[in-house]
Formats: sequence, C-alpha cells, structure tokens
Amino acid sequence: MRTIVYISDFRLPVGLNFVKPLKKLADYKKILIIERYNLHNEDVLKDFFDEIRYIDHLESVDSIRDHIIDIRKSHSIAALLTPGENAIEIGGQIRSEFGIPGMQRNQAEAVRNKWIMKQMLHQRGIRTSDIVIALNEEDYLQFTDKHGFPIIVKPLSGYGSINTFKFSSMEELIHYLQHSRQEQQKDLLEEFISGTELHCDSIVSKGEVVFSSVSQYLYNCLDIATNQKPPASITFPEGSGENFIQRIKEVNTQVIAALGINHSVTHAELFLTPQGEVVFGEIGARIGGSQVMPPCIKNTHGVDFFKAVTELEVGIYEFSKQETSNKYTGMICFPSRSGIIRNISGIEDYEDISGIIEFHVAYQVGQRAGDVSDTMTRSGFAIVEGDSFEELRHTLLDMYDRFNIEVNVAETV
Repeated sequence: MRTIVYISDFRLPVGLNFVKPLKKLADYKKILIIERYNLHNEDVLKDFFDEIRYIDHLESVDSIRDHIIDIRKSHSIAALLTPGENAIEIGGQIRSEFGIPGMQRNQAEAVRNKWIMKQMLHQRGIRTSDIVIALNEEDYLQFTDKHGFPIIVKPLSGYGSINTFKFSSMEELIHYLQHSRQEQQKDLLEEFISGTELHCDSIVSKGEVVFSSVSQYLYNCLDIATNQKPPASITFPEGSGENFIQRIKEVNTQVIAALGINHSVTHAELFLTPQGEVVFGEIGARIGGSQVMPPCIKNTHGVDFFKAVTELEVGIYEFSKQETSNKYTGMICFPSRSGIIRNISGIEDYEDISGIIEFHVAYQVGQRAGDVSDTMTRSGFAIVEGDSFEELRHTLLDMYDRFNIEVNVAETV
C-alpha cells in the first residue's frame, strides 16, 4: 500500500491543523515518526495516523533511517512530510538516500544553510546582506572593520531566531567571544540591514509560484528574539495600494528560482529600507508562523496553506482559492511565563473587540507553563481582521497589552 511518512517537529502536538488534510487521503497508509517525549494527546493523533513510531530526538537521523528501512520492507513510501523548520534537512537527506520524491538533500541545504543560500543569491545578483563564516576571532574583527556596527551573529542552520545576536559595539562582541562562543564554533556574520521587515508566503508548484501573499511584521524578528517584543504580523489584501508589495513579490520569485525550489510552500523574510530598496533576508521551504499565518492568509486571500503543504508533497495539488471579504488579517502571540498558571486571560476578556477570527490559549489554571524557547513559542494567539493596517495594528497591540498571565514561580523549582 502506498504510504505517507510524517516526521514530526516539536509543534505537532499543538498544531493539528498541519495533519488534518491527511484525513482526505484515504488511499494512503499514514505513519507518524515522533519524538517520544513530545508525544501528547496520542489518542487524538491516532485519528490521523494508522501507525505511530517513536524516536528519542528529531536529530537522531540513524533512528529515523532505521524506521524508514523497516517501513520499506512492506510499504511503498509515496511521500515524506517534514513540515517543521528543524526537520527540513533531515527530510532532504532521507529522500535522497532512499529515492523518495520531494525536496532532495542539495535543495534542503540551500534553504537551511544560510551561507549556501546567500552565496547562490549573490551569484544571481539578488540584493541580500553581506555575510562571512567566522572560524576564529580574527574573522569577527575583520568583518567589523569592513562593516562597522551593528552586526548580526547567527547559526548556519538556525530556526526561530534561536541563538541570533545583534552586537552594537566592540565591547559587546568581545564579551560574546570571551564568554559565550565555544571553541571551534562556526558562526555566520551578517551585515545589519536597517528597515521594515516583511514576509512573503508562497505556494510553488512545478517550479512556478502559483500564489504569494505579503505581510508586515509589527516588530522585526530580531526585536522579537532579543527585546521581548510580541510576534505579530498583518497580511495585506489585494488592492491595498502599497506600492512595495509587487516589488516584494518579484524578489521572492527570483529567490525561489535561484534556489531551485519546485514543489513547496515557502516563507521568505525581506527588508524594505528607508530608501525603498527591497533586501532579501532568508527563506524557508515551510509554512511560516506555525499555526498563525495560514489562518491569516486564508481569511484575507482564501488560500489554504495547510492543505497545500500536504498535497504538494503527495503530488496532487491544484491551486484554488475561495471568495473572501478581502480584509487585512493580523495575528499576535501572547506572552508566556514559566511556572504554574494561577490566572490567565481568555476570550471572555475581549468581548469588546470586533473581528476576532480565532483565539487560542494553550494553558489552563493549574497547568505548568514552560520557558519561551523561540520566536513563536508563546502562551496563545489571536487572529483578527480589520479594515486598515493602522486600525488592526492598534487592535492587536491593545490585545497584547491587556493579556494577563500570572504564575506561581516558586513551584517550578
């Protein structure tokens, strides 16, 4: 029987929207490979998968390979789904090793290794930040001599802005080199681009961008990661009148062609400088914003990214869109605190807010909340529509400011 293998990322237990499209694929056997310690709501997952297999860690490629070998003894693997950002390279490696259709090892490296990505784009003349790989302390000093401060320091294949730093002075850089950087550690050093950060979310089928949507972050991702700003974004409807949208889409299409992305959803981050120049940041062959961006795009444009990511991998995707009200749609993630929840806001606290499409809080009173580990890990989120960018921006930030979470910190020890 033709089989779909789904390798879970750490957000799967709270992101069932990713797997709901599998229900429609009745002609396929569905097998889930998931980290054992991240398995929650197993009974719920059994509604979507015929078989669940376990690994200790997602990075355990040897364990995943052993499962694939065993599955292939009795099943023909038609597709391997790895929608999580931290599973893209693993998916490419496994597909290449076993001849499974989809994004192969070299393509996965191009959208995960930021050095390879930007070198390929530089060769195509696409404007992106200047970068170098730092192997020793002298490399950091030479880069700052050329570009000055601030500079960005990040992992080659990071995700969610984890371990990404902005250094604004030599003192900050020296402190990092002396106290944080590990011996033999390789860092990507990146020119700092000043501007508004936007993202372009696309569906690529048979090498063609069949749909793209442009949204603007209310705060740049670096501010979210380092300055505790809320993850928030607003999607522009067709006919919004913003003259930069077409330029964003054009650069996005050039990037996708340069990297050889043929069948995938993509999430690109770009900057609009005060001079009006579009500068490419990075791109991932994945859904952007975990659970929160697909509902925004669907409400504004009528296009379902959750459906697309599954059907593209299986090779049955046909682009379609529904009629919508063509409004701006925004998302905002609510703050979290580590401890036992004593009090937390709910939908009833926002009865005066119009235009709420979705409202989700992950915790209840008495539950333990963990530490925030990346830019998208928060206690909940809201999806809201509005008639203008500024009106919606004000609504989202007001909801964030009003969100209340109280914990008993002493109980976490």
